[in-house]
Amino acid sequence: MLIIKAVAALLVLGAMGGTAYLLQEYADTGKDMPSAIMVQQQKLELELKAKAEKGIRADNEPGEKAFQRVKELLAMESMVEAEEKLKYIASFYPSAKCAAEVRRILGEINVDRLLDPDLKEGKRVITIKSGDTFSRILSQNKTTMDSLVHLSRLMRADHRSLHPGDRLTVMPLDLRVVIDARRKTLTLWDGGEYIKEYPLLAVSYKAKKAVKRCKIDQIRGRYRGKLYPSHADEYLASSKVFILSDKSLAIRAVSSDNDEGFSFGFLLSPADMEELPLLLRPGNDVEIRN
Repeated sequence: MLIIKAVAALLVLGAMGGTAYLLQEYADTGKDMPSAIMVQQQKLELELKAKAEKGIRADNEPGEKAFQRVKELLAMESMVEAEEKLKYIASFYPSAKCAAEVRRILGEINVDRLLDPDLKEGKRVITIKSGDTFSRILSQNKTTMDSLVHLSRLMRADHRSLHPGDRLTVMPLDLRVVIDARRKTLTLWDGGEYIKEYPLLAVSYKAKKAVKRCKIDQIRGRYRGKLYPSHADEYLASSKVFILSDKSLAIRAVSSDNDEGFSFGFLLSPADMEELPLLLRPGNDVEIRN
């Protein structure tokens, strides 16, 4: 609203400034201005003020028109144009009423693209050589077993062995995590590019400073009170847990066992915690804001 008022004020001042210039050039004073011009000037100023007031009173939320256009483009399956509009709204109207829905849609588009095995952008296909192991492949390609299995469409039985000549799809996972404890959000970023925002259902965290930086240390599956690595049989049916480099902190799913052996943590829905190991790996940066 302040921006609208400021723009309106500048418009009015601009019009008055133009009038003053004309007066100085042609009439010396306002009293010498012909009455017809004076009336026209007053009318112009009133119109400008009316437009400004109308803009202020109108519930014309910034970004709403653009969002309506997004809905039309999505209905017409014009995904490229819709995505550009969504990025525009997210960048220039982050506080608009539609902003949360914009981020949600944009996040779904981004993650669908990243997790689509048929879209090769940002991914590559490797050929297994004699002596290769899963541990080596994960380390060399900065990825996780979850991501490898998903993108390569592996069956559970395929976890046990590799054969020379096998072809696997790998995607380096270099996203960073920003946790906003006050807003209760966990957001994934690729450098400065927004990927997806997840709602935190609960936050248990004692802040010692405004911003804390750490890393994801381990990804484990919690099953019947115990933690298992991704290659264990129990991992598939487990609740995923990200243990941070500050061992008192974890990113985990909401469960009936709220303590789960961790002092503090950031709790997401079980569905979101199933998705995150496809996108994050040990070593990713985590920034916690209060």
